[in-house]
Amino acid sequence: MLFSDIAAALEALAPPQTAESYDNVGLLVGLPRTPVRGVLVNLDVTEAMLDEAVAKGCNLIVTHHPIWFTGRKRLNGEDYVSRIIMEAVKRDIGLYACHTNLDNIREGVNRRIADTIGLVDTAFLRPGRTFQADGRAILTGSGLVGTLPEPMGKQAFLAHIKRAFGCGGIRYADAAQETISRVAVCGGAGSFLTPDALAAGADAFVTADISYHKFFDGEGRMLLMDIGHHESEQFTSELIRAYLLGEACADVWEKSPAGNSTQSGEKNSPGNKEELSKTFPNFARYFRRRAAGEPLFPVLLSEIRTNPVRYC
Repeated sequence: MLFSDIAAALEALAPPQTAESYDNVGLLVGLPRTPVRGVLVNLDVTEAMLDEAVAKGCNLIVTHHPIWFTGRKRLNGEDYVSRIIMEAVKRDIGLYACHTNLDNIREGVNRRIADTIGLVDTAFLRPGRTFQADGRAILTGSGLVGTLPEPMGKQAFLAHIKRAFGCGGIRYADAAQETISRVAVCGGAGSFLTPDALAAGADAFVTADISYHKFFDGEGRMLLMDIGHHESEQFTSELIRAYLLGEACADVWEKSPAGNSTQSGEKNSPGNKEELSKTFPNFARYFRRRAAGEPLFPVLLSEIRTNPVRYC
């Protein structure tokens, strides 16, 4: 399996065209036809992760956040970004980012946040465009809003969020209501959605990176909560790994030149071909067997906590 195949799998889940215009997603470093030896997954890529990848035999790092967003005029090791890019090239390690395209889909980052809180009956907080990708309609939007199974007291809800996300602390603007039932969420910097959360009748809005003046936007009508950028998106790595293990590495066999058998000589059923074509339209030369078996290569969660923020 090649870097391009992992890219095709991830882009079947979160097509690049659903990313925001400022973003930088996809295979950022590496040759597409490089064979995959192992995949290491984290929220961010750091210099320490390059060492970890080598130690664990992985030559592709998949992260949520891209290592750079805008054009760079030089790579000379003067900052951590250029050092990471240079070292990745030197060590033949690919870097792949799946960022706002994973934020903007229904089953992406915000779904994990909503599930962690326990929300039901969720919908996009700000519905976006519908994209066509490989004959499929991809609905996009920003944030989610849903309902708790049972209303919670405000202090109990704050404690629930702090515990569920392992927050060192929560910055929040208070609200008059003492009961929380309807909750809006947005992973990462989501204060731009505060008006949408108010319009949706949310009692609380769980997000991150709220600046001082933006806390006033809750107008005392909604609990406006900054739980931390890393804390809000920490489950994204598990989402990516679970998807790759379930979809890309389930004992895959490459199609033979004859087009009707696998490398093992076993016949491919039409049903398997149809299933694969629906899941990975760009993955058509591979056929998946869902029988029990080890993946062709490891897909590992990084052991490095990349959050630079500390609490005292």
